[in-house]
Amino acid sequence: MLRWFVTGAGGQLATAFAKILEGEVFLSGEATLDIRDADAVYAAVHGFAPDIVLHTAAYTDVDGAEADPALAEAVNVEGTRNVVKAVRGTHTTVVYFSTDYVFDGFKGSPYVESDPTHPLGVYARTKLAGEEEVLSWVRGLVVRTAWLFSDTGKNFVKTILAAAPHKAAAGEPLRVVEDQVGSPTYAGHLAAAVEEALRQGIAPGLYHMAGSGYCSWCELAREVVQLAGIDVEVIPITTAELGRPAPRPAFSALASERPVPRLPHWAAGVAEAVDRLIPLG
Repeated sequence: MLRWFVTGAGGQLATAFAKILEGEVFLSGEATLDIRDADAVYAAVHGFAPDIVLHTAAYTDVDGAEADPALAEAVNVEGTRNVVKAVRGTHTTVVYFSTDYVFDGFKGSPYVESDPTHPLGVYARTKLAGEEEVLSWVRGLVVRTAWLFSDTGKNFVKTILAAAPHKAAAGEPLRVVEDQVGSPTYAGHLAAAVEEALRQGIAPGLYHMAGSGYCSWCELAREVVQLAGIDVEVIPITTAELGRPAPRPAFSALASERPVPRLPHWAAGVAEAVDRLIPLG
């Protein structure tokens, strides 16, 4: 049986993996392992001796990274470097999860693995640097994904489900960005696809794995409220109107030119997440 070491315990993706992994699983979260501490990472990894490290831990506050680039660098780059250093001299595979934001969004069609990167903000630059750390390892895999959501943690689908009833009761619309387009990805679908790929012996390298198809944030919000049966108007706004500090790509949908398991359509993931969330009230 495989031995899995998962960073980022408590996060959306780590939680999804914890539900499906077979074998021995070591879940390490921020409270038990600071990935910025190289000695602690080395001790934890060598103490467990995993076959596979699923490195899901990351600093993901896109706007916060603009205000605190040192923290984003420490977690996304130095923390990832510590994980890679910890497995050198072993036969351990490291899987790193990156982002569609490594692209600038100017292509106008879905990005594939061979497309050149051009990150626009601090978060994206640190995630791209983390990719380079992992790809320096002979058994390193980078999985770029996008717009992750689930029934756990903080994510856009949960935010809309929380806000929509209040807006509906007040007779007010939801105002959601329309000029950003991407590939929403259900964490459960991503975890299952990655686990399948690893068991099939996927080669080291760079892969895109995200929900099939693409939509805007506004379209995603409309899908959520429709599935939830919430009678609220969703009005499109621009990124400029939202006024966020970090730049974001206008079109960052992902596709793959490599032999990887294909994820279900993003709307199927939304339906599953909403079904899990609605009974929780």
